[in-house]
Amino acid sequence: MDQNLQVRLRSLPLEAVEAAQFELRSAPLPTPAPGEVLVRAHYLSLDPYMRKRLADAVQGRVALAPGDLMMGRTVGEVVESRDPGFRPGEAVLGWGGWQRYAAEPAGRLEKVAPVAGLPLSVHLGVLGRPGITAWLGVVHVAKVQAGERMVVSSAAGAVGSLAGQMGRHLGAQVTGIAGGTRKCRAVVEELGLHACMDYKSPSFVQDLQEATPQGLEVCFENVGAAVLDATFDRMNENGRIAVCGLLGQYHSGPPYAYRNFARVLDRALQVTGFRIDAHPQLHERARADLRAWLQAGVFRQWETVSQGLESAPAAFVAMLEGRGQGKTLVQVT
Repeated sequence: MDQNLQVRLRSLPLEAVEAAQFELRSAPLPTPAPGEVLVRAHYLSLDPYMRKRLADAVQGRVALAPGDLMMGRTVGEVVESRDPGFRPGEAVLGWGGWQRYAAEPAGRLEKVAPVAGLPLSVHLGVLGRPGITAWLGVVHVAKVQAGERMVVSSAAGAVGSLAGQMGRHLGAQVTGIAGGTRKCRAVVEELGLHACMDYKSPSFVQDLQEATPQGLEVCFENVGAAVLDATFDRMNENGRIAVCGLLGQYHSGPPYAYRNFARVLDRALQVTGFRIDAHPQLHERARADLRAWLQAGVFRQWETVSQGLESAPAAFVAMLEGRGQGKTLVQVT
């Protein structure tokens, strides 16, 4: 109990991320200072934004270097508290990073209540940042309406799988884009989307055209690059594109050259990038909707869970390569 297992950067990735670019280290168990709380992580969230942070570090835009602890959202249990607002045994969301124990400032922690029949990981998925992000894109940015036609890229991912189900619940006809026939089949059969296109297929552009004969009013974009390029061509006049992520462009190489960007002007498209932390005033409203929809059975929550902190590097690489479905997590303890 006096040692803390951590995952730190061995080197920054210049191209594809590899598990060998991380290393396990043992460190002394942190001692919380006044105003801090010692938290034992139960689940660690692995997310695409981490790839962007690594690319930004290569470009010198963020301070992240070999030897640093990898950042990450966690849900866990209070072990020791030096702040009157928290008590041992309480469940909390934090930013403990890739480690078993973290001493975090109390102001960065958020208490969470258990949800009957579901593990604490639900607070890193439907009721967490993926759910809030999907809600912001679908409800606040795109303002999806019943009867509209909508496409969601990375429709089998943590955010995309929720955004697609939200759009369906609000009455839109939702087409998904995912990698591989197995994922596409699951998106349709398990999540209830109208159709799903495999972006890895040589006929992807044609398949998307045939699946959207009347065009699209809404795009929830997670990938960018060639996937968004094909979608530009399917958008109807005054269509709305909510740009949530650009996973296909989170690398250190040359930027993608869009061929169909002129559609933004030709069809008066609204292209709106959004970030979860730019809308804190909407989070409570989002959580209320998400909890109600979860209890009503609107969502099927997909999780890809690996066991033990030692598995985090390989699980992160697998997520970036699209080998999981839904929310990617590490069950730390």
